[in-house]
Amino acid sequence: MQYHAYRNGSNSKEYPYLIDVQSDLIDLLETRMVIPLVPLAYAQHQVPVRISPIIDIEGDSFILMTSEMASVPLSILKEQICSVENQRQVIKDAVDFLFDGF
Repeated sequence: MQYHAYRNGSNSKEYPYLIDVQSDLIDLLETRMVIPLVPLAYAQHQVPVRISPIIDIEGDSFILMTSEMASVPLSILKEQICSVENQRQVIKDAVDFLFDGF
């Protein structure tokens, strides 16, 4: 579901969660567009907040890695963790900045 966090089905420690950003109206595909989350503690350097804002999941802070957005098989998104609908505008702004520069 759009704007929901899922546990990364590939068991990645670097990217433990994926945010589904694809419209729910496009449900014919066997893939979904996702943005990976990296634990804030893993950050090696400061990231541009506008393109990589901080997202909170289950009380922990993660960096939204918008520039690493990708299509993944729907089968990877098995365990839904929570909704991030309350952070929708921040996510949309990061995607807009990636593609349009504003």
